[in-house]
Amino acid sequence: MRAMFFPMLRIACCLLFCTAWVFCPISSLAASSASETTIVTGKVIATVTRAQPLPFNAVVDAVLVKPGDAVEAGTPLLRYHLQDEAGRLLQQEVTTGAGTEDLKSQVLNLERTMAETTAQRNKARQLAASGLGSRQALSRLEGDVRSLQKRIELLQTTIKKNERNFEARLKELGNYYGIPIKEGELLPDSLVLRSPITGYVLSLAGTLHSGTELAAGSAPIQVGQLNPVLIQVPVYEAELGAIREGDTAEVEIPSLDDKKFAATVSEISWVSTDMNVANPSYYTVELTVPNPDLALKPGFKAVVRFKGNR
Repeated sequence: MRAMFFPMLRIACCLLFCTAWVFCPISSLAASSASETTIVTGKVIATVTRAQPLPFNAVVDAVLVKPGDAVEAGTPLLRYHLQDEAGRLLQQEVTTGAGTEDLKSQVLNLERTMAETTAQRNKARQLAASGLGSRQALSRLEGDVRSLQKRIELLQTTIKKNERNFEARLKELGNYYGIPIKEGELLPDSLVLRSPITGYVLSLAGTLHSGTELAAGSAPIQVGQLNPVLIQVPVYEAELGAIREGDTAEVEIPSLDDKKFAATVSEISWVSTDMNVANPSYYTVELTVPNPDLALKPGFKAVVRFKGNR
């Protein structure tokens, strides 16, 4: 019996060892899968960025803000005056006004013709009623009256449109100058460029100083909103399925001594950044990061970790 017992014991031990060897890697892989982390890098960007363009060719008088300043919508950013040619053209526009004088003169002439034609029609109507006049002549005069009425109405509509457009233009100029502007008056010497949104001054054009000439349409001062900020990162297609809107992620900023921030996935693109079939596909994932103390600045490199929780 003893001789049979020990061989059977050795066989049982071997089976137990093999069983443990087969099943242990599976549980280890499961634990490893649960702790997998997708790590990608991106840069911090402002939630909203706006740069108000200059409406005219201008010369800078004074820069009123510097990067980092908090501003409200409508805050003066820059004071400037118009370049000579732009100033002459704008003054001519305000002096000329809506330019409806010729149209009003046409209306007066048509109203005079209308009065004469109406008198002829009334006389023709009386003659036709008494049998002494032509019905055909009456019909022609009535058509002339209707035509004149229509032309007068069209001209009056055009005059009203032109006057409304000029009123809107004066209001627009008033916003540029910071005071009401009236038709025919002499324009003030300087204008103000104002912030389009509430936020922080992000940057000034490198050559922005008193005396700098700026072209119409240029936007020398950039304003942005910094709380929260956004981070956009490229995620490989095979890893995209583990990420959903609303997921949380950890953001690490190397330039802030690897300080960590909590982020939330706010948007996932549905189109790859590269549609070439020979290249791997990456999708842009956008994260929102609270930034109440403004520690995060646009352009900071960010390391984002999506934890495998699926």
